Amino acid sequence: MYMRGVFFVLLCMIVAASSCAAEWSAELSGSLGPAGFQQQLYVSFGKQVGAVDLRLGMQGDCAPGQRLQFTPTWRLEVGGLGPLLLRTGGNVDHYTSRELFRLISKNNHLPDTSFLILESEQLALGFFHGIPLRSEERARARFVESSFQLGPLTWRGLQLQYSSFQETGTAAVLQSGMSLGAWEAQTALGWLYGDGVSFSGRVLELTRTGSRLNGSFTWQRVEPGFVSLLAKSNRVSPNRVGWQLDLAAALGPMEAGLVLRRQTNLEGTRQYNRTAFTVEVGAGFSLEWRLDPTEALVLRRKTAEGLWQVDMVNQVVRLDRETERGSWSVRADVPRRIGRVEVQLEKAWAWRVVIKYDWLRQLSHCYLRLRWGGTNRYLQLELGQYDGGNLTAAFGRPPQLQLSWHWRF
Repeated sequence: MYMRGVFFVLLCMIVAASSCAAEWSAELSGSLGPAGFQQQLYVSFGKQVGAVDLRLGMQGDCAPGQRLQFTPTWRLEVGGLGPLLLRTGGNVDHYTSRELFRLISKNNHLPDTSFLILESEQLALGFFHGIPLRSEERARARFVESSFQLGPLTWRGLQLQYSSFQETGTAAVLQSGMSLGAWEAQTALGWLYGDGVSFSGRVLELTRTGSRLNGSFTWQRVEPGFVSLLAKSNRVSPNRVGWQLDLAAALGPMEAGLVLRRQTNLEGTRQYNRTAFTVEVGAGFSLEWRLDPTEALVLRRKTAEGLWQVDMVNQVVRLDRETERGSWSVRADVPRRIGRVEVQLEKAWAWRVVIKYDWLRQLSHCYLRLRWGGTNRYLQLELGQYDGGNLTAAFGRPPQLQLSWHWRF
């Protein structure tokens, strides 16, 4: 438990509640199943006074084999500082950098992550404590990101420093961009230095937006160790060199699309190619011809009532239909001899039933869900595990019974 944060947030909640009216909300959710009994309660408070916006929250978790845990969240925004905005908080979304590599992402935080950020349209200055690195270590970090206009060019720079128990390093990005009518070009150079080693990344993006022709061209060369350090995922893949072209053109009643990707790792031992052509005709009819990374020829017809889809190469069929009381879906993979049927009904109880069978392996899979209530309040009973619509998934899993609930008030 993070007791100092817990006591701080509880104290703020009590003081705010006793002094003025505010917005309160709470959510109670839980489940009872093979993993045991789990319960979670989240209470949030919000109050805005002039240019000051305060948001507080407290989450309590009860899980098997663990003591009751409390996790605080808080966020404070202070405006009225001219062009500047001051933001600080803990265990909430913080800041996403605007450069092409996206070295910082706002959703990368843990319960003990806190931040302080001062930002305007041209400048952002920030400090992090306990932010997770890609190595899962928690670090202290500080950054400055700025941008300015010089004639038709827009320049952007990011400087980042971080330190943890085992890692210390710096990262930097220099980026320039230019817009000319429907065309926009951006290029960025990035460097990452840490523990005596350095990595770099380069990327170029060219886009066009218009009524008849839209597209983008991307070229990159990113070394293996150059990652989006303070983000959960990489916007630009590391250890990758090559280009990708995306085009979409309106041709009378049709719209044609093309995707070409020619990329490899820097060692040249793996390819990440993609080749796909698409044609859309009229309302909802489309054809996709894919050559890389796997071959496919997909005919698709989508309307308000449903969807039918046939992959002529892989011999996979899908048919979805919407009805007044729900929907149904039929899918089949002919070479693998797998068939799947899903039915959803909306009555006093919401029903979802999935039945599928693998004739080659003689395996079956069933799933049943019953839900009573709506978005804010529901009680749900599940038998089995939902396969997410994947034809080959969930076979061989033993049936499990789980009860779950959610109540927002």
